[in-house]
Amino acid sequence: MNSLKALLKNYRLISFIVVSAIAILGYYHQPDSIQKFSLGLEDLKFSARSALGFAPKPHPDIVIVEVDEPSVNTIGRWPWNRDVMAKLFDNLKEASVVGLDIVFSETSDEDKDQLLSDTIYDNGNIILGYFFRDIATEETTDEDIDYLENCAYQNFNLIDEEIGIKEFPFAEVNIPVIAESGLTCAYFSTEPDTDGLYRRYPLAYIHKGYILPPIAVQMMRYYKNKEVDLELDKNGVKSFNLDNLNINDRTYVRLNYYDEVKYVSANEVIDGTIPTSYFKDKMVIVGVTEVGVYDMRPTPIDSITPGVSLHYVALSNLLQDELLHTSIPVDYISIFVTLFLVLAISFMRKQSHRVLLYGFSIIGAGATSYAMFIFGNFWQHEFYTVAPSFLFVASLESFAFFTVERKAKEVKKAFGSYVSPELVEQIQKNPDKLQLGGEERFISVVFSDIRGFTSLSEMLSAPDLVAMLNKIHDPMTKVVLKNKGMLDKYIGDAMMVLFNTPLDIEDHADMAVLSSLQIIRKLHEINEMFIEQGLPTIDVGVGVNTGNCVCGNMGSTVRFEYTAIGDSVNLASRLEGLCKAYKCRIVISEYTKENCKMEFLMRKLDNVRVKGKNEPVAIFEVMEDTEELRQLKAEFDQGMEFYFGQKFEEGLAVFKKLAEEGDPTSTVFVERCELYMENPPPEDWDGSFTMTSK
Repeated sequence: MNSLKALLKNYRLISFIVVSAIAILGYYHQPDSIQKFSLGLEDLKFSARSALGFAPKPHPDIVIVEVDEPSVNTIGRWPWNRDVMAKLFDNLKEASVVGLDIVFSETSDEDKDQLLSDTIYDNGNIILGYFFRDIATEETTDEDIDYLENCAYQNFNLIDEEIGIKEFPFAEVNIPVIAESGLTCAYFSTEPDTDGLYRRYPLAYIHKGYILPPIAVQMMRYYKNKEVDLELDKNGVKSFNLDNLNINDRTYVRLNYYDEVKYVSANEVIDGTIPTSYFKDKMVIVGVTEVGVYDMRPTPIDSITPGVSLHYVALSNLLQDELLHTSIPVDYISIFVTLFLVLAISFMRKQSHRVLLYGFSIIGAGATSYAMFIFGNFWQHEFYTVAPSFLFVASLESFAFFTVERKAKEVKKAFGSYVSPELVEQIQKNPDKLQLGGEERFISVVFSDIRGFTSLSEMLSAPDLVAMLNKIHDPMTKVVLKNKGMLDKYIGDAMMVLFNTPLDIEDHADMAVLSSLQIIRKLHEINEMFIEQGLPTIDVGVGVNTGNCVCGNMGSTVRFEYTAIGDSVNLASRLEGLCKAYKCRIVISEYTKENCKMEFLMRKLDNVRVKGKNEPVAIFEVMEDTEELRQLKAEFDQGMEFYFGQKFEEGLAVFKKLAEEGDPTSTVFVERCELYMENPPPEDWDGSFTMTSK
């Protein structure tokens, strides 16, 4: 039990610790099953950026010469003869640098191979392409290795004995006659992420002990005429510096895709439709985009993207320093800031407010990530922020729901036996309205008491007395509960009922008076049942008052109960006692009468000073609305006018007549008039009568 209480008390902190641990482990390890989902979610940033019109523009001096479908239809199926390729390259001789996303790894006609080699050599601007294999039947020859050595990074520093760069065992390179003619060479191999999409670009791979650059890096080296400075450690590329470009702690750079890529059809270059002057000082990448050749890559912006465009995007990103940056500390900060916000919000009482702010916090975290991407080329892994936050919210609200349900059951158990089902439902739906601990409320209080209960207790055995009492209280309690009253307590044979607490009841005075009338109606049914069972009949007195009281849980830490205290409660109790004095069944105060909106048949009984009150209070009897009682009220009111006007003889005549006709209350004023006729009240008499007992 103590451990459960501790859990209930500290569930927020416990949940925060558990979710934080899950978030840290998830981000640190990034399991493939989670990574696939997170990558897809994060890719939506590209679509959002494009929709908002904030997509960056590629470098204006980069163009792709594509072997596209019109080119294949015109010239013939790929691969083309070497003389055709020689003519294509000859028309690119004015370009600053040309990178090939193709490889000439097989010999063809010797003369045509030589023609192509001579054209490449004469151009002096072509970077030949090659690719790596994990599995192959032929080893890289010594001649090929010598050729690759000239293409490798020259300036590098090894910080650790082992370096964390992927090494490929095999390479598919150009035939020697062509390889020797190129400006240099570069690989065009790339790798997909765990979900098969291409988002990253490798800065270096290793083959036969040489650290080799990709097409985009090699083209930038020769375009800038600068060398790359590399630092390598056990994790891969520690630093990459080329001219003003600095990349740290990234072996793979994240590509910042463009909505537009500049393509030129190879056929139009060959036939001269596009003049050679068009390519002057440009950087050109030659590759295949014809779908039938199947050099297609799925990317975050398109499920069918030509592989050559990856090098285009990488080169433009490098030249314009538009690569997407990431930061592990920033991701962790985002995770914990959002979790702390959720934790702070969880202390709010109102669930609708919590849910709204939870949404704002999580959406805000996502929006911040989007803004950093759109305006700062910063790639945050917002999934690892959003997912733990959702998990945290779910755990907090699930626990809150469990707690609310538990409290609801407690409320239902606590209030269900003395509050109407409608009120219990309202309390469960709006627990904030139930302010326990003491508050001042304007309420109506009903006291009912069984007349002659002491005599009954002497006539019946204890079991019979309890059974009889239950038969009386049960139907009367149902009356007040039906009318939205709250059974405060049974005091032996008496019953105390509160209206307009713990929840608001607009017509509480009416409900209190109506309940009093219905209690008397039940009295008649109860007495008929008692007569049939051979039990003695009973009588009931009911007092009703309306006023301010202090309501709430009162008692001690060991035992307490919800109740009301104050002068208004005391007055209601005194009024119930006056029923006996005025020989009637229902007495209400002027305060209750003033707050009644329903039409009840009432007659004024007196102005009395009850015990404990200095100021007189006007009291009234509530009666059933019948023609006979209306006539009685009219005559009684006339007698009261004489009485308050100190015309006691005239009043005596009226009250005697009514008493003889069977009105017991009139007998009280017969005695009162006779008393004042013998001992007249003082001249400044205010019509009030002082009660000397409860």
